[in-house]
Amino acid sequence: MRAVALLLLLCIALPASALETSMLLQGEQVWSRSASQAVKGSARLELSAVVNPDSAFTAILRARVFGSDQLNPDQPAQSQVAPLSRINYLNSVLELELREFYFDINFDNSALRLGKQQVVWGQADGLKLLDVINPQDFSVFILDDFDESRIPIWMVNWEIFLPIGDLQILWIPDTSMHRLASPGATFEITAPFADIPSDVPYAFEPVNRPNHLIEDSDVGARLSLFIDGWDLTVNYLYHYDDFPVILRQITPDGLLFTPGYERTHTLGATASNAFGDFILRAEIAFNSDEYVNTDSFDQAGVAASAEFGYVIGIDWSGLTDTLFSVQLFQSILLDDGDYRRDRVDTNLTLLVRRQFLNASLNLQLLGIHHQNEKDNLLRLSADYDLTSNLTVGFFGDIFSGKADTLFGQFDLQDRLGVKISLGL
Repeated sequence: MRAVALLLLLCIALPASALETSMLLQGEQVWSRSASQAVKGSARLELSAVVNPDSAFTAILRARVFGSDQLNPDQPAQSQVAPLSRINYLNSVLELELREFYFDINFDNSALRLGKQQVVWGQADGLKLLDVINPQDFSVFILDDFDESRIPIWMVNWEIFLPIGDLQILWIPDTSMHRLASPGATFEITAPFADIPSDVPYAFEPVNRPNHLIEDSDVGARLSLFIDGWDLTVNYLYHYDDFPVILRQITPDGLLFTPGYERTHTLGATASNAFGDFILRAEIAFNSDEYVNTDSFDQAGVAASAEFGYVIGIDWSGLTDTLFSVQLFQSILLDDGDYRRDRVDTNLTLLVRRQFLNASLNLQLLGIHHQNEKDNLLRLSADYDLTSNLTVGFFGDIFSGKADTLFGQFDLQDRLGVKISLGL
């Protein structure tokens, strides 16, 4: 609540004439195969103010209420998230979160953004490769929009305007990691990370999250260029992988699992260019240390490997008000090992988007196919603008595959929903 109190004090201190406000109200009703229904309402308040010609501040506050909450039951402890970045659970159904809170300061040849914010690297649809600056909330798996599921974190974001392009430098003392669904929640991860015999007892220790301000900080830089029609970036990030590494230990009482986090260096690049009705997009990423579960008991159940990943996407807009997009994702482990996953892991995506009635009606289909395990996620949505600030939408999410696969584990969580959004 301290961050929310800071926002209120700042708003009181500023003159009313300096503040600009906007609000988004949303109501959502979901029907699922595994539960009768879920209701969610949310309010999003955005405040912005120009302090002087060279500085401004922005704050975004989000409140959500759940009528039938199995997404975050029993007010989860949020041990994966740093205290100043956590959601405030006011009771069993109501939560309050300071989504963003930052100051912008402009200089002659640079711009500085200080505070709680989102930074987006990469441009892939549906899945992520280079978009690793902010951790993600997996309470609804990957079904929320990325802008809503990213966990905003506290950082220093300095952008320098060079003659050849823009250089972004990041210092991130916030040690928040991915927020995974709680045990018993609708989207709890149930696909096994290890083969545990049914007669072997096991236990989990509490997650060990790094929490030192300086030595556990992440640092990164990105250089953005435009050369001969190509939008190019070169990226580097020294960071903790936001997914926990679960070490296994044999004890007299059975198996003991200890979740923790490990460092890695990420080197990457992106490129995109338009060729008539086509846009070609590509991302590559090299991770120095990717920690992967194994079936070998002499490695604590985990082994490190260098990893190379890439995305190639082609967008086509040759039909009026229509976009077709296909993407190929591959992750390749470069070292040999007794891994529980394939050394080459492949996903394919298809996105189709169509507008009708002067862009008042928007239809979208997104399909993700995991080639290795043949499991899938199909997402359908339709949004209609009744007025300039009132939108009604319908959506459906369908999972398929075996119960021990990425998407198949949620086969009983297929859902249909309706959403109403009102901007004020």
